[in-house]
Amino acid sequence: MRRSLLLALGVLGLGLMAAGAASAAQVTYCPQPPSTQYIGLVDAPGDLIVPPNTSCGPTEGSRIGHDVIVSEGASFFPGGTTIGHDVRANGADLIELGDPNNGTSDMIVRHDVIITGTQGDLPFGQFVCQTRIGHNLIITDTAASVAQWYIGYQNPSNCGRNYGRGGDTIGGTGIFYNNANTIYVGDNNAEFNGGTGLGFRRDLIFVQNRGAINQLSDNTVGYDCSQANNHPFLGFANTAGHSVDACNSSNP
Repeated sequence: MRRSLLLALGVLGLGLMAAGAASAAQVTYCPQPPSTQYIGLVDAPGDLIVPPNTSCGPTEGSRIGHDVIVSEGASFFPGGTTIGHDVRANGADLIELGDPNNGTSDMIVRHDVIITGTQGDLPFGQFVCQTRIGHNLIITDTAASVAQWYIGYQNPSNCGRNYGRGGDTIGGTGIFYNNANTIYVGDNNAEFNGGTGLGFRRDLIFVQNRGAINQLSDNTVGYDCSQANNHPFLGFANTAGHSVDACNSSNP
């Protein structure tokens, strides 16, 4: 557990440094000012920026060449979209990767997804569904006002609407740290991710989450699955190539 926690903090630190870095790539705004909302096809050769307090919903076949940067108070809900590098969101209102309303083919993010400080109070959950991430998925510091996070979990209101294809594939490590809302991480395995194999090809690290429900279930992990200081916690049917630690346990 000590090794996994140190890894989590190290990867998180690198991720936050990356989130603060500016790209020299060409910038596209979604929506285009003065509009505050957009749902439709997006073709951005470089970075895509979602400005503060706006909403952007790229639909099936959309392509972003480099990073997506979601500003404070903004909403981003793509489906069937390919992103060339990172998705970075800090203080967003809503994040729904793999929104089945906007596309039924896989979401592709070729590098990292780094989501910190989500703060929306919408009555439905944030989610990452049917998404193939090349490197790491990092979700931290979500506010208690946020309804839920669903990460691949087959709930019929979000990931489960495209049942059997809602699970995710994370090419590196998944880190879920210090979230104050309900969070479900589940069904990230070959049965539900379109047969793409392991849900988390490196590690799954679940630390210090304190919402009403904190659940890990039916995830396949390439190396270590580790959890600590989650209250309450429920874990079952998780498998790992090296150590499953306390991922298949429960505590109040």
